[in-house]
Amino acid sequence: MKRVVIEELTPGMILAKPVTNSTGLVVLPAGAELDDTTLSRLQRLGLTSVYVEGDAGDASGKTLAELEAELEHRFRLVITDPIQHQLREAIRLQLQATHGVVDNPEAPPTT
Repeated sequence: MKRVVIEELTPGMILAKPVTNSTGLVVLPAGAELDDTTLSRLQRLGLTSVYVEGDAGDASGKTLAELEAELEHRFRLVITDPIQHQLREAIRLQLQATHGVVDNPEAPPTT
């Protein structure tokens, strides 16, 4: 199970937990498959995220280039902040390390 922000949901994802409205009424049950209609409904509810089936570390089949582009997009408004820049670069290195890129000049040699 993983939590996904509403903007990143795609048709075909399966809810892992039920979605409730502000009064606690279930509006979509666990196991419901998302489609364009349900995605619109979730946005209208004003939710920020929901839980869907899948591994927390799953990148949903995205390529390294797609993940890096997403990273740039997420940090676009704070890129001039030096601390945010360091955070972005640390995340980029982690993405590269977990997606098979071993060209990291700052990494100590392994013995």
